[in-house]
Amino acid sequence: ADVTLVVSPVERELLARDAPGARVEILSNVHEVHGCRRGFAARADLVFVGGFQHPPNVDAIEWFVREVFPAVRAQLPQVKLHVIGSRVPASIQALADETVVVHGFVEDIMPFMDGCRVSVAPLRYGAGVKGKVNMAMSCGLPVVATPIAVEGMHVSAGREVMVAAEATDFADAIVRVYRDEALWQALSTHGLANVEHHFSFAAARSAIERLLA
Repeated sequence: ADVTLVVSPVERELLARDAPGARVEILSNVHEVHGCRRGFAARADLVFVGGFQHPPNVDAIEWFVREVFPAVRAQLPQVKLHVIGSRVPASIQALADETVVVHGFVEDIMPFMDGCRVSVAPLRYGAGVKGKVNMAMSCGLPVVATPIAVEGMHVSAGREVMVAAEATDFADAIVRVYRDEALWQALSTHGLANVEHHFSFAAARSAIERLLA
C-alpha cells in the first residue's frame, strides 16, 4: 500500500518499529464541534457513554460503580450516574438503583451532553482513540478519565481533561471538577479547542488534503 492510516500517534509509533519503511499517517475520529451550550450552574450529575458489546466498557462501569462511585457519593450525596449505551448486559443492569440510572440505548444523547456536569471515562484497558471522550469534549463537557482512555488524544492532564488511574484519585478528580466552576470552565474551553484542532471536520479535511498531495 502507498500509505497506512491510523487513528493516533500511538499506533504510528508501533508501526514505525514493526514496519520502519512504511508510510503511516494519522486520520483520527471526526466530530462536529457543538460547543458548550449550558453553563456550570445549570448542570448536574455524571454521565458514561459506551456500547456494552465492547468488553472494556462493561469492565469500566463495573469498576467505577463498585470502586469509585461510593467515594464520590460520600462527598456529593445528591449526584447520580447516568449510564448510556446499547446492549446492556445483566451484570450492568444489576448495578442500577436510585443513584445509578442505566438508560441503555437512547435516541438522542445531546440532553446528557448538555445537562450533565462531568463525563467519566474509567476504562482500564482498550486501544485507539475513544469516541466517548471526543464526544464529551466537543460539547464542552469536562471529562475525568483513566490514562488509557485518553491515549493518543493530544491532551495534558489538568488542562483538557482530568486523568487518574487509581479509584481514590479518580473519585477526588470528579469531586474537584464538580465543585470548582473555574476549573470546570477551563477544562470545557480547552477540551473544545482540542477537538477543533485535532478531531473536527476541518482537521480531517486537512489530513486528507495532505495525504492526497
